Amino acid sequence: MLDTKLVHSLPKLPTPILTVYLDTNPANPRNQRIPSGARIWLKSRAKVLAARSPRAEQKLFREQVERVDKFLRSPAPRERGMVVFAGPDVWLELPLQVDVEDELHWGRPSLTQLLWLLDEHQPSGVVLVDRSGARFFRFWLGEIEEDAKEFFRLDISQWRKKHLMPPAQPGMQKTRGSMRDVFEQRVEAQFARFFRDAAEKIAAWVQREKLRPVFIAGPNESVEPVWAALPKTLCEHAARVKGFSGKITPAELQQRIAPESDRWKRAYELAVVNKLLAQSNGRRAVVGMDETLANLQQGEVRELVVVRGLGGKLRQCVRCQWADRSADPACSACGGERRTIALRAALPELARENGVTVEVVAGEAATKLRAAGGLAAWLR
Repeated sequence: MLDTKLVHSLPKLPTPILTVYLDTNPANPRNQRIPSGARIWLKSRAKVLAARSPRAEQKLFREQVERVDKFLRSPAPRERGMVVFAGPDVWLELPLQVDVEDELHWGRPSLTQLLWLLDEHQPSGVVLVDRSGARFFRFWLGEIEEDAKEFFRLDISQWRKKHLMPPAQPGMQKTRGSMRDVFEQRVEAQFARFFRDAAEKIAAWVQREKLRPVFIAGPNESVEPVWAALPKTLCEHAARVKGFSGKITPAELQQRIAPESDRWKRAYELAVVNKLLAQSNGRRAVVGMDETLANLQQGEVRELVVVRGLGGKLRQCVRCQWADRSADPACSACGGERRTIALRAALPELARENGVTVEVVAGEAATKLRAAGGLAAWLR
């Protein structure tokens, strides 16, 4: 699973460096031949980029391309996507289980696509609960990983021993049926306490790990009492997945949860966009490219909502970094020179500079938001 600390260190990689994003999905027909479509694209794009590179760096550039090509040959990657950073003293590969678009860059490390992927694929949680305990899993960028330190086991061995104990005083005889009833009531009370404790532990874990959504999964008789004990605010960003045994492998759990996660996200995104459009009065929310960009750079935005794959160009001041769609050659704020920059490259940087989270929407939510300019925001 991707290391967030590693991601934060990427801008500090020494230059010049080769950045490669590749669709290596073995299910893609282009990657089912030899050489793979990923390798063919790399070689073709490298020829174009080499011609644009400084003459003094072209030998180094070709060496790094060859290193990446060699890596793709032995053995062929099985991941859906791959990001590689290659330089004279650097080799860093990031295998990803999400769709990646082919890109090749030389010079500074190119992080734009990676930042978009991180915004689009927020980490979520899965808690697998039954009467033996609870297991905690993080689901992120198409991968699932168990959080072993959160494992929560219920030990019922002592309960059974108590059931088999002889009478406390000689001469007293147990009524087996009534004692069994009392024992079973106590067992159910212990299970009820366990489910409440599990709900409390889940709430703390979700808050600490910043997970959304979290899925409570397992047999019906375990999922329901845990769900009932969760805080209502957490349930707004959670869902139940019932009707299967807690005895399931992580791979099977991921296969079961993935479609549930997609459905939850599409429904959540649609609700967010509908609410934004209904409240876009300039006090709580803004909708549209120009107004949203202005509010973002003025520090008025707390969360951006953007259509997946939104394109377009901006003009950005090389001095104060102000960016908008105006065609003016000089910055209206400081008079500095302006350069053309892709919205796709500028938006993640502007969001991070202003401490703003980004919600990337798809499906019906994207269709509705695109009709309103493709970009919106909740205000502080």
